[in-house]
Amino acid sequence: MRNDSYDVLVLGGGTAGCVLAARLSENPKRRICLVEAGPDYGPFDGGAWPEDIVDGRQLAFSHSWETDREDRSQLRAKILGGCSAHNACAIFEAPAEDYAGWADRIAPYLERARTMLRARRFDDDQLSPWHKAFVSLGAEVYEANTVGSARWNTAFAYLDPARERPNLTIRPETMVDRVEDGIVHISDGELRASTIVLTAGAYGSPAILLRSGIEDGVGEGLADHVGVGAAWTPTHELVEATATFEASHPLFMGQAALTDGDILVLPAIDGTYEPSAAVFNMRPGSRGRVRLSSKDPNAPPVIEHGFLSDNGDAVVLEEGFEKLRALARESPVRRLAADEVRPGPQVDPATHVREAARGFFHPMGTCAIGRVVDSNGRVLAADGLYVADGSIIPFVSVPPNLTVVALAERIAEALAE
Repeated sequence: MRNDSYDVLVLGGGTAGCVLAARLSENPKRRICLVEAGPDYGPFDGGAWPEDIVDGRQLAFSHSWETDREDRSQLRAKILGGCSAHNACAIFEAPAEDYAGWADRIAPYLERARTMLRARRFDDDQLSPWHKAFVSLGAEVYEANTVGSARWNTAFAYLDPARERPNLTIRPETMVDRVEDGIVHISDGELRASTIVLTAGAYGSPAILLRSGIEDGVGEGLADHVGVGAAWTPTHELVEATATFEASHPLFMGQAALTDGDILVLPAIDGTYEPSAAVFNMRPGSRGRVRLSSKDPNAPPVIEHGFLSDNGDAVVLEEGFEKLRALARESPVRRLAADEVRPGPQVDPATHVREAARGFFHPMGTCAIGRVVDSNGRVLAADGLYVADGSIIPFVSVPPNLTVVALAERIAEALAE
């Protein structure tokens, strides 16, 4: 049975956990342990990482946690690097009003995160024909954390330069049960530290707190962007143009997005050349919650998204889907996309929204600043315990990957003082 002691335990080797472990281990006098339930395939240069995880051209779901039911919206990564190791590599900065009141000094950390993730914007000649069509209609090319076609997750960006530090221990394939008075109960024993930081994500961190007997406000306020998609039959022109493009360029699923009020339209394409797009309500009023199904740490938590519980969300999304269909009728897109095959032209927007609404893999808010933790992630109901991941974000109206990394940078700096 393990019974090791450290100065800081970071529980969860996901997007934020890799940042915390790397930054805090910069002080050689501090002993840091990063605990991750999934595997660690070593440094990027070692070449042992699974191909789908490294390939930033498409989403990768080979290393996902079990869920309590068939619900794609619940998917999250169980691997070092967390969701930054299987996401769409999209880098968005939220508008200033999204950060007001809880992350007012976040700007320098956003820039630091961009630099570490090697964020870059695709040049015009790197855009696929499908994405170029939407850019011609007003879509903007967004930043991506890719190096070549590799998904540059936080394990590569932050942990790889820190791996050889003697004061940093990485414990993969280790399940965290609960925390009690500086003791972390894990799958094969106990770990101790004066400072414990939860970075298990918007589903995992509240589950650990709940198993630890900390309940006030924990798991409530679950938010995610909600949306629906459509797909079309590719025209001969799209197939030919995409094949020519792919002969000399990597074909990325996503490269551009069109914003219209609270709606975000994301065109997508993959190796089948089937053109598709999704439309998301980026400011939904609906909220859900995360609760335990069992005290067993191996049991998936119960995740209740509450999608469309606020009827106004459905109205916005219906209008957004109508906007998407209107875009598909515009000449630049119509030349590339023929018949709508999903959901099909006979399906009206209201029906499609009610039957097919899903999340954007952007859970947040379940341990929110001001309700469960303070602005530095300190749990209000416990000493020496912090949360520093997407669960503490009350809400942002953009994909939150960059925000999560920036918050982890800020909290690491505060803890290092």
